[in-house]
Amino acid sequence: MRRHSRLLRTLLVLVAVVMTCSIVSQVVYGPWLRRQASALVLQSPVISYRYPGVYDGSARVGHVAAKVRVTLGSQGITTVEFLQRPLGNMDPLVAEVLRTHGVLVDVITGATISQKVTLKAIDDALMQQHP
Repeated sequence: MRRHSRLLRTLLVLVAVVMTCSIVSQVVYGPWLRRQASALVLQSPVISYRYPGVYDGSARVGHVAAKVRVTLGSQGITTVEFLQRPLGNMDPLVAEVLRTHGVLVDVITGATISQKVTLKAIDDALMQQHP
């Protein structure tokens, strides 16, 4: 009987610790992650796409990471391949990048952190251009 009550007490403490960690992560980590994603700045639109080739880029905000391989033609971006894909459906975003041949896409208000990180990874790849 004693052993059973000790096991139950340990289990309750463990559940309380897990719930506390979950609440803290929602209250602290979630807002921090959103602020960091909102602070991402795309730099490549100010450069011209002068050097066709294949460029790798990456971006990370907290646990959300993306690595891409971007093929750049004379008119802009022609392909985007994920080397590390963040969670979520990035296909519509990549389709828009390919349609516009660049990262000057209309990122709607409320875009996911994964979408913002993906755009930053593409931006990082474009910043690798050199003669």
